[in-house]
Amino acid sequence: MTPEERFMFDLDGYLIIKNVLTPQEVKRLNEVADATFIRDYDDPGEDSKGRKGRRQVGRVSAWSPETQALIDHPRILPYLIELLGPGFRLDHDYCIFMRPGAACGRLHGSPGGHRGSQRKYLYLEGEMLNGLSVVTFFLADAKAGDGGFACIPGSHKTNFGQNVPLEVRDFERVPDYMVQPEVEAGDALIFTEALMHGTMPWRAGHERRAFLYKYAPGNLAYSNKFYNADDYTNPSDQQRRILTPPSAGRRPPVVQEV
Repeated sequence: MTPEERFMFDLDGYLIIKNVLTPQEVKRLNEVADATFIRDYDDPGEDSKGRKGRRQVGRVSAWSPETQALIDHPRILPYLIELLGPGFRLDHDYCIFMRPGAACGRLHGSPGGHRGSQRKYLYLEGEMLNGLSVVTFFLADAKAGDGGFACIPGSHKTNFGQNVPLEVRDFERVPDYMVQPEVEAGDALIFTEALMHGTMPWRAGHERRAFLYKYAPGNLAYSNKFYNADDYTNPSDQQRRILTPPSAGRRPPVVQEV
């Protein structure tokens, strides 16, 4: 991470990384998603929670070699190593696809609570220490006013997250302190789960398409369903390390190839 990126992440709790995926990678990932939904999933126009216009499915990392490659994408590894430590692991992953007019997912997060070990952000002795953190890969543009990912910058350090009104959490009112970052297909957005964030109603004329890969320090877990690297196609040693279950012991480090 550059000094400016460290400043921005510490300040806001999220960071946009431009052009992580090439146009060819975006095209292929969209093709994989289309083929997988047609082949393996019913598409009633709502997700498992009954939210209409949404398609949300877990374990997209196992869909194809292209989605598997996102586990340790070389553009993302340096950020994960710095934010979570070299023993980080993939905790869970899924997609969120939203058709025009699709319903929102309310604002959530902020430090502490009964899951405080996951929703944490701390700067200590020159390091940023994070709990569960998310890499969102965008397969479609999200311009200003389109909706989708939204957050309250800086709220990963707040002491008063419980004071955010319900109408703000439900996006019935959008105050000046909330933002919906603009992104393009191929961009990635990294954020800490300590950040107050959610999903605004989708207002664009095209489908919102995003893959969310959620990572944690090697000794922590949010999901209780662990990965089995043997479920993947010829996983590399690096991917096997990232897919291992949590452990309080020393883990083999994830390294950035030079």
